[in-house]
Amino acid sequence: MKKSPLATILLVVFVDLIGFGMIIPILPLYAKSFQAAEWQIGLLLGCYSFMQFLASPVLGYISDRIGRKPVLLVSLIGSAIGYAVMASAASLTMLFIARIIAGICGASVGTAAAYIADITPPENRSRRMGLIGAAFGVGFVLGPAIGGILSQFWTKGPFWFGAGLAFLNAIAVLLILPEPEKHVKRSEATIPAGTDVVDQTGRGGIPILVVTYFVAIAGFAIVTMIYPQVLDRRFSLTPAQISLVFVFLGLVGAFIQGGAIGRMARRFGDYKLAAAGLLLMAISMVIMPFAQNMPLFLLFTFGLAVGNSLAQPTLMAMASRLAASTAQGRVIGTVQSAGSLGRVVGPSAGGFMLGWDRPRPDLAYGNTPFVIGGIVMGVAFLISLMLRRSPVSVAETPVEVAGK
Repeated sequence: MKKSPLATILLVVFVDLIGFGMIIPILPLYAKSFQAAEWQIGLLLGCYSFMQFLASPVLGYISDRIGRKPVLLVSLIGSAIGYAVMASAASLTMLFIARIIAGICGASVGTAAAYIADITPPENRSRRMGLIGAAFGVGFVLGPAIGGILSQFWTKGPFWFGAGLAFLNAIAVLLILPEPEKHVKRSEATIPAGTDVVDQTGRGGIPILVVTYFVAIAGFAIVTMIYPQVLDRRFSLTPAQISLVFVFLGLVGAFIQGGAIGRMARRFGDYKLAAAGLLLMAISMVIMPFAQNMPLFLLFTFGLAVGNSLAQPTLMAMASRLAASTAQGRVIGTVQSAGSLGRVVGPSAGGFMLGWDRPRPDLAYGNTPFVIGGIVMGVAFLISLMLRRSPVSVAETPVEVAGK
């Protein structure tokens, strides 16, 4: 098994994302069964990411010190508990508690990315970070599809199924996943006390990149997290049909990030792909109010999915290439934390904006979040232009800590 740790860690991420993907299209409608208002649903979606924001750098730091495998194992067990509490929720408060537990444990995605960075040469990181995105994409293909089917027979079925998947995934990590040899060797080295993420990267491009990632994820989350409610009210789609829209998003992401992103990064570079992806997302969101029928809505959704598939893995790859070998977990954890904070701000803001749109006609429901989300994404694009003259746009190898 140690000959193919990449396949093993991608399988772990993939199975984890199936469980996560099953919940996303179902959760807003599930929360409505507890008489949750739009703003409460937004906060429910956002609290998961807020806990990821708090936990990602911590888990990254711990994984730098004690190893990737223990962090992944404990996180998966915690995820299983979170899903089980969701399924057993008797009130909206319990549902919030379950999302908080799941959010803390879901912060291990940064640890999985650091694992891949440990076993990957710098020049191949765009492609392999893209593989994580592909695992997300395929997980979102199967997850919503399975969740939609199960929800037709039993509302709580997707949550119990997610708990079972997380538990089985934890067993797989325990028995199959090896600790990265590179991490085992370097974990014995001491990391200078008092050094922060910028010190560890050795360059100043990371703060700009972190801000870009935060703003981009916030804009993306404003839109994608309101999809279930918008599709329900605008086009009267059932939960199973809504799940198919997320399947469509996942398929686009899997195709681009699963293979095309590596070739494109070698030809155009990570920076150009990231900037192009951010601009495409901004345009797709701003024109979404013109989608007065389902085919147009899916067309603009396609543009959104393509842009996201170009931007996310390339931004992560740039961060990883600049990170010192002793700080992969912390640097990637910090970038993931910024994304998690964006997923707090985005759904929360989107929920309030949907409340503003409630009195409007069904086909106008969601227009405010779409336009504001597009403007926010445009800001992310403008910030990313600052990276053009930063070392992060041209770095080919990671920069080690001075004196190491």
